[in-house]
Amino acid sequence: MRPYPQAEAALRQLHRRFAKVSRRLDRRSRAGRRTWWTLFIAAVFIGALGGYALAATGSNAWGPLTTLRHLAAEPNCAAARAVGLAPARRGEPGYWPQHDRDGDGIACEPWTPR
Repeated sequence: MRPYPQAEAALRQLHRRFAKVSRRLDRRSRAGRRTWWTLFIAAVFIGALGGYALAATGSNAWGPLTTLRHLAAEPNCAAARAVGLAPARRGEPGYWPQHDRDGDGIACEPWTPR
């Protein structure tokens, strides 16, 4: 006969609960690793795609740094001025048609009040 049957039963029950919690945590950690791995692969893919795009556009006369400044100047004229590409003539880096309000071929030209 065993001396403490209730204690052994309580110990088995505690062991089962610990095993259940361990399995749940193991599933969560595997899911977390899977999520980080997916994000890492996506970041590598986007970086490779961006690098390819820079290499493809860098083959023009501007070069990759000027191409990046040209892309940074796209949102508005304040951004073009911030990267030092305003005013810009058609065909130059920093020229975007939406910044050329009067259609004269000069984007982000300085405006003087009348």
